[in-house]
Amino acid sequence: MTVVGATGVINALATPIIQVWQMSELAEMTRAYDGKGAVPPDRYGSIDKAMASARAAIPGNNPQFIAFPGGAFSSKHHYAVFFQGDTPLTERMLVPALIDAETGVFTDARPMPWYAQALLFSQPLHFGDYGGLPLKILWAVLTLFTMIVLGSGLYLWLGKRRSGTDALVREVETGGTLAPAE
Repeated sequence: MTVVGATGVINALATPIIQVWQMSELAEMTRAYDGKGAVPPDRYGSIDKAMASARAAIPGNNPQFIAFPGGAFSSKHHYAVFFQGDTPLTERMLVPALIDAETGVFTDARPMPWYAQALLFSQPLHFGDYGGLPLKILWAVLTLFTMIVLGSGLYLWLGKRRSGTDALVREVETGGTLAPAE
């Protein structure tokens, strides 16, 4: 319950986490382009050239996705190629490489900050989509256990309320003195 609750809170903060990354890390990575306007789509350079430039800057990683200029994960002037590692642990650790959309020249790359990594690591923990079938079965068993604990607690709480109401009804019926229940 703690893992699902904590990761649920982190996932609920996904929008502010991405906005903080955009205002801090992404803004810093693109500071040299502050005065330049957006690149119109008809002047976008080759995506193949951008990918080759990104791969040369970050060898040994696998591209996960490409963000186009003007999107939430890029600037108005860049392709952003997001790379992931090739191990189960590093496949969640993204590294964006910014490529000038007009020229295809590498601009900057740096790992996502700790708070964005926390979001990326919390998603598989929250949704249970990691580790293969054995961990998914364990996650399902723990979910059923949590449901039983919550259900039994609700049953006990409702039972306590019902017995309290019965005592009040007997008190009213007997005129203020509690008679033993028959």
